[in-house]
Amino acid sequence: MRLHIHGVHVPNRKNTAELAALLLPIPETVEIPMSMHIGAPAIPVVKPGDSVRVGQLIGKAGGFVSAPVYASVSGTVKKIGQQ
Repeated sequence: MRLHIHGVHVPNRKNTAELAALLLPIPETVEIPMSMHIGAPAIPVVKPGDSVRVGQLIGKAGGFVSAPVYASVSGTVKKIGQQ
């Protein structure tokens, strides 16, 4: 990276731009954290046994500095707990 008078010029590094995307296997289980930053953790709105779809709300904001959590995959909720 070089600093110039007209801003920063970073190297291109587009070696993979023309390659095909990889198809990755779907994992058997996925853990989605309800706490993503220094704010309050989200409050789960689903329970074990519930079916969820991609994009569905699974945790509502738990405070002033908090964020909702949405499902990134479809499936069935197996467990909700602390890690």
